[in-house]
Amino acid sequence: MRSVAGTELSRTQYLQHIASDYNLMVTALAGPVVPVPTCPGWDTNELAHHMGMVYLHQAFVIEHGERPEAKEHRKHLTGSETDMELLAAGHLAITGALDPERAERKTWSWHHNDFSVDFWFRRMAHETLIHRVDAQLATGVIPEISELLALDGVDEVLDFLPLLGSWDGAPNVAFGIVSITAHTSTGQKHWTLEFTTESATVTAANQVDPNARLIISGDAIAMDLYLWGRIDSADPRITLAGDDEAGFKQLMQVAVN
Repeated sequence: MRSVAGTELSRTQYLQHIASDYNLMVTALAGPVVPVPTCPGWDTNELAHHMGMVYLHQAFVIEHGERPEAKEHRKHLTGSETDMELLAAGHLAITGALDPERAERKTWSWHHNDFSVDFWFRRMAHETLIHRVDAQLATGVIPEISELLALDGVDEVLDFLPLLGSWDGAPNVAFGIVSITAHTSTGQKHWTLEFTTESATVTAANQVDPNARLIISGDAIAMDLYLWGRIDSADPRITLAGDDEAGFKQLMQVAVN
């Protein structure tokens, strides 16, 4: 898989996180149906439905190396499943597909240059993490997140940015340079983002870029949540310097929507 700053975990570690975060999500979703503030317009049933369908779709991709063109990933469903039953069916499918012994090969992905099976181990771990957080926040539980997984989540979401230059109608803007720093208990990682009218690029860095228009720093957990729009810069764990955070967040929406 592609990792800009070398933060990736092993297949087994990703699977462990998927298992634990799925269980926490199910626990949070098992109560009364309530709105999900971090996913405007959704309630907890819709969150369960979304995750179930994501799991089923990506399990098909991993098994077949291509995306379903005629809803083949749903063929074993009866249509009478509850949202929680759909979530359980999806989880069973994705955990079966994500075999740590599966040979690496080219498969479909929407990433700009990573078409590996490993891509999906990583992607499904972070998809599960973020929506587990959504479920817990909706039900009044303060999420606890692995620092190493969060650091890898920062790296992954920033690596989505080069997609800006490859999608039809992508809002490429000459925003300039943004420096991101994530602090951990053992050190820190830096990323330099550069937005032009042609593309957006992300590279690992040794320090904050002195030419940055906007500098954003925080601990790895807060930074992951910030970049995914689960917290904002009013959170005391996030520090900003420079200008036009709103413009940067608008560009990030292409990556995280």
